[in-house]
Amino acid sequence: MSTTPFTATHLLIHRYVPGTGPQEGTAELDAEMQIWVELDREYRESGVLLGSYALQNAAVAFGQRFGQHEDIVFAVHALAVASQREAERIAERMPHLGYGSTEVRPLMDVDLE
Repeated sequence: MSTTPFTATHLLIHRYVPGTGPQEGTAELDAEMQIWVELDREYRESGVLLGSYALQNAAVAFGQRFGQHEDIVFAVHALAVASQREAERIAERMPHLGYGSTEVRPLMDVDLE
């Protein structure tokens, strides 16, 4: 059980290139989705996972763009962990790493008072 306060400390940003990895309607995708569900359950029960969000493929960008990438963000996880290394260990377990990537970003601590 994590003793970290329930404040998000890191964000995992999951990316892949469309057309790679398991395809819709296949047993491979069903198996991968089950892994995602089990990981989310494990980390939520331990108090580490504060939220996980799958994104729709449609996106609108505002502001200046400095280059196009083939990969897209498809999901994010908000974590409450004690260190960058702990967040990286969680990221290393993501099931899409054979065809995608996970970026680990520490979040800024903002005091609104």
